[in-house]
Amino acid sequence: MKSSDVSILIPRGTPCPQSSQSLQLALVVLSIGAASHFMLFLDSVVDNLLPAAMPFLLSIYKTKEEADKAWEFLVSSRIYGLAVGCFLSIYFSNKYGRRMPILIGTVMDIIGVFLTVLTVYMPGGVSVAVVGRFINGIGQGIVQTSGSVMLAEIPPLRRRGTALATLTMWACMGELGGMLISLEELLGTSKHWHIAMGVPLLPLMPALYILYKAPESPRYLFMINREADARKALSFYQSPVDARQTIDEILDEMKLEDVDINSNTPKKKINREPSVSQVFERLKDGYFSRPLLIALFVQSFVHLDDWLWISYSTQIFENVGLSANRAQRASLLMSLPQAVISIALLGCFDNFSRRALLILPTVGSVLIGLMAILFTTFEKVLLRGIPIAVVLPILAAFDLSAAAISGESAFAIVPELFLQNDKILGTAIVGIAQNVFGGILTNFLLTAVNHLGTENVLVPFVMMNALYVFINYYHLPETAEKTPQEVALHFSPNPPFESSIAWLSRKYHEISLSIIPTKLFSLSTLIQLLIFITQVIFCVLFLNFSYNLGSQLLRLAAQSLGK
Repeated sequence: MKSSDVSILIPRGTPCPQSSQSLQLALVVLSIGAASHFMLFLDSVVDNLLPAAMPFLLSIYKTKEEADKAWEFLVSSRIYGLAVGCFLSIYFSNKYGRRMPILIGTVMDIIGVFLTVLTVYMPGGVSVAVVGRFINGIGQGIVQTSGSVMLAEIPPLRRRGTALATLTMWACMGELGGMLISLEELLGTSKHWHIAMGVPLLPLMPALYILYKAPESPRYLFMINREADARKALSFYQSPVDARQTIDEILDEMKLEDVDINSNTPKKKINREPSVSQVFERLKDGYFSRPLLIALFVQSFVHLDDWLWISYSTQIFENVGLSANRAQRASLLMSLPQAVISIALLGCFDNFSRRALLILPTVGSVLIGLMAILFTTFEKVLLRGIPIAVVLPILAAFDLSAAAISGESAFAIVPELFLQNDKILGTAIVGIAQNVFGGILTNFLLTAVNHLGTENVLVPFVMMNALYVFINYYHLPETAEKTPQEVALHFSPNPPFESSIAWLSRKYHEISLSIIPTKLFSLSTLIQLLIFITQVIFCVLFLNFSYNLGSQLLRLAAQSLGK
């Protein structure tokens, strides 16, 4: 052994039985999923609760259109919170590791859910619910980002995909639970609809206790040179045999992280608390920027139909002729197959290619979307007497079943694309982009469905799904059972579009110097301008959120004074 080599030993003593370690790992994995993706319960429950909540909304707003817009804002506020949470996770995860941000996010989940239950008990109930959903979104965003990275770090390599796939399983269970609990026979009534939004407190409380008792991610502890704590954490999560193999992988990764993949030249050390300038430095590295582009595409556009069916399926089914009660039941039955498939797939997830599980179901979704468009548009010709109100929920169920498979693969792929030191930053950027996009989409989707019709809204979704298949088929590498360094070999070290950027940079300098013979508009100034534009976009989104919240508070204050 060389003097520079690090000697790491598994602590001797009486080891825990392998079944005990498997149970401990499973409890932590499931708790992370409960505190993150099970919160999709809150998105599906607001879909089914709209008819039950409408009398309360109409007591505050003058018209149904105003009530619909307020409900849209209530739905989308949680999505904006998710984007904020993903952003905050960059700081928390690099400052405090994996476990502490997950605990902080889980506490915020609980606070947010509790506030939504107070909707009908406070004068500004709708605004309180909006704030509660926003806080809950922040909590989920933090847990989702830090938790997905921790899920990629704590299990053995052969079980990594299954651990990450539990996130989609929890999402499907949350969607199904929201549909079920909001039935009129349970809590979907004008008297109890607000209580339905508090059901996530039931799994969140034990999840918080389990996560509090669980140790930090062993890989993170190795990264910060806390080897004794890392060994203890490994003995908690893995059997001695798996732990030895994991240690070998970690040591190899730590050595390769300090050396360029295609040469023996040392890399610069990256600060664990990245500044804006350091983020831009990472973007110049093809081993970060190239997988980031693919991850952004994979996660942001995976099965777009989910935003439609999960958020507003009850309203869609009412629009095609079902009563409110039957529309709720149709939404529940629509969600049942995907929940069963997502649970069943966990038993064999790592036996399949990630690419196949992502691409093939999306092809099926394209075909299902085309059928939904054609059957809705040409109902009399194609269905020959069969009501579209019967056919559309069946197609939606098949569509969401495809989403369950492709979603599990997407959530496994994204953290696997990045090198170990880039996982938090990359996953957070992807989460921010996905949820800003989703927030904008859900903020206008209900209005679009009511004014344009479901068939017209589905057209761009189907086109995007087809493009999704094409791009991923040619550009997405396989990540199953591969180390970060093995995945990185699929990417060039040069940043993407390097030649195009260089050409644009030259033209930019030529034009700027010919117009203004100074260095006022240098490349750094251009970068600052791009940062400024990005900040303006986020400010506009925040002002939009603040304006809607403020207008609701003012309306409620005026009503209180009038009384």
